[in-house]
Amino acid sequence: MAIGENAGGVSSGRSAEGAGHGPMNSPGNTWPRNPIAFMSRFKSLSRFRQNLTYKFIGGLSRAFNQMTLPLKQSRSDLERKLEERTHQLEGNIIELNQARTSTLKMVDELQDAKRELEIVNRELKEMDETKMKFIGIASHELKTPLTAIKANIDFILSEKEGRIPENLKSHLLTIQRNTNRIQMRMDQMLDLSRMKSDRLLFNREPILLSEVIGGYISEVTPVEKHLSIQVDIPQGLLIYADKNALHDIIINLLSNAFKFTADGGQVSILACPKDQSVLLEIKDTGMGIPEDKLQMIFDEFYQVEGGKHGGTGLGLAIAKRLVEEHGGNIWVESQLGKGSTFYFTLPLSPENQDEKLNRS
Repeated sequence: MAIGENAGGVSSGRSAEGAGHGPMNSPGNTWPRNPIAFMSRFKSLSRFRQNLTYKFIGGLSRAFNQMTLPLKQSRSDLERKLEERTHQLEGNIIELNQARTSTLKMVDELQDAKRELEIVNRELKEMDETKMKFIGIASHELKTPLTAIKANIDFILSEKEGRIPENLKSHLLTIQRNTNRIQMRMDQMLDLSRMKSDRLLFNREPILLSEVIGGYISEVTPVEKHLSIQVDIPQGLLIYADKNALHDIIINLLSNAFKFTADGGQVSILACPKDQSVLLEIKDTGMGIPEDKLQMIFDEFYQVEGGKHGGTGLGLAIAKRLVEEHGGNIWVESQLGKGSTFYFTLPLSPENQDEKLNRS
């Protein structure tokens, strides 16, 4: 719509007259008669529009600024947290690198220690094999002349060639007793040598315990002490074991009990069936074993009193190995000054098991 026309396209004569120019006679001429007034009004309108635009844009800008302030704050917080986390991560990376370096160093040290331990173990194994070989050879070489000595002493003491003078008999009995002791030590070392080389051969058979226990007691009962010996073994109780192994187990445990029981003390031997095994107890009223030594007394060559009472420290180790080779267990209970009780289990003979089933 041209300036100077109303909404219906008709010229506004009043506006033209108010400007002092009179009515426009030509309907085709829409250009105002006063261009200066027109331009002034146009500039005013432009300034108004411009001011309005500036105000609108300014309002939008202020609103936008107000909207972006929290975002800027959040961005600043995020940047600060990111920087903190970055520093923390850098610190963690440094610590991890230090820990990795320490771990690698520790692994290297462990590898070195492992190699050294392997070398030491190999040397110890070689030394142990050499020791066992020496023990086996020495025991075998000493056993032959010792057997001859024992046979001659036993023959002399049997008095088959004539009565022995009383002033010599006590000396010969001392020689016999110590010969038996040496032979027992030789047998222990030979047994240990065979066990170490896995050359133990067992011939298991039913053994009537009540028949053999008396011979075992007589074999090791000390003559220099007066000890009370109590035996409680059910008649007909059969153990399924190797006879030589059973002999060595009980002899070693009885020798230990007699050795550490003072004159006038008591040693008890008890046995009873338990499930598919026989539980045996050898109890003494001796000096007892310290609690911190109980786990070591079955070690080879270990002696509680440091060898004060003699022996090789092999008896209990051999007894333990022989019991375990039969599928049994061995353990000890002890109190200082009140004595010790050694318990061990051996398989019950099939005959006893059948009788037990028939009775039930």
